[in-house]
Amino acid sequence: MYENTISWLLEDENPSVKYFTLKDLLNKEKEAKEVKKEIPQSKIVKKIFSKQNEEGFWESRENPYIPKYKATYWQIMLLGYLGMDRDDERVRRACEYIFKFQQKEGGFSETGIEKAKKEYEYTKERCLKRGKKPPDETKFVDDLIHQMELSCLTGNTVSALIRIGYENDKRVLKALRWLADIQNRDGGWLCPYWKAHIRDTHSCFYGTICALEAFSEVKNVFKETIKRGVEFLLMHRLYRADHHNFEVINKKWLELSFPWFYSYDILRGLYVLTKLGIKDERMKDAVKIIKSKEKEGKWILEKTPNGRMHTNIEKKGKESKWITLNVLRVLKRMGDLV
Repeated sequence: MYENTISWLLEDENPSVKYFTLKDLLNKEKEAKEVKKEIPQSKIVKKIFSKQNEEGFWESRENPYIPKYKATYWQIMLLGYLGMDRDDERVRRACEYIFKFQQKEGGFSETGIEKAKKEYEYTKERCLKRGKKPPDETKFVDDLIHQMELSCLTGNTVSALIRIGYENDKRVLKALRWLADIQNRDGGWLCPYWKAHIRDTHSCFYGTICALEAFSEVKNVFKETIKRGVEFLLMHRLYRADHHNFEVINKKWLELSFPWFYSYDILRGLYVLTKLGIKDERMKDAVKIIKSKEKEGKWILEKTPNGRMHTNIEKKGKESKWITLNVLRVLKRMGDLV
């Protein structure tokens, strides 16, 4: 049914897509391994590494999160999606740099010590101008780093680390345990220490999809955690409000995006659920929407942070090999790729 589409995905100009097409759609593991060797030489990967510092980080030594989509966390996520792995010494350096920001509980923090200290100096200056006593520096710094130990960031980082080859690393297992421990009562996830979420009870879709994607990479463990997370997505039909006549929560979630950083859309929801082996009637509505977007066997890139990354992946509004690949992955897992 999608023979012409598959041929398009197998074109040499995008070795990452070609690799995953062979591996995930055609089950040609031997050929896929040969193509994977070409990924480090692709234009996108070479551009990303051209911006890497020799110590392993991108942009700032002190802040792996900012600027968004250019700092180190985001490059780790992107390299994981592109099919890079720890056999590459540049990837290993980047991953070891990121582990410096893992907290004692297991999660990864947006904020490092140096950034927190700068934030303290700013807060101190404001307090003094207002005639107020500044907070204790040590307590302020520790609290800010703790607050910014985020479920979405940890989920994304762990997913990438596992794809890159750190699935058996004790630090990754520690992060997964933390995600399991902080799972919300409704089955989804919030950022547990962030003051912006302190009064929230309903889980955040962004935190949920990122955490659940991490668990989809190790689906034979944390089964109860996965079961509850899956049900959270299903009870919302992946994009509808369960207590408000199933109205669409956010129309932007119907737009198909790549890369998947911390954002959510129905394709990402379906990708994660089907990777976990889920086939449920409550997914059909989302599948129908995605099928309706097909244009002669291909799908359009509708949302992407172009202009904010070190290099654009594809052109927004144009036929997308990445979106098409991910749609076909979903359809194959559901038994619809005929």
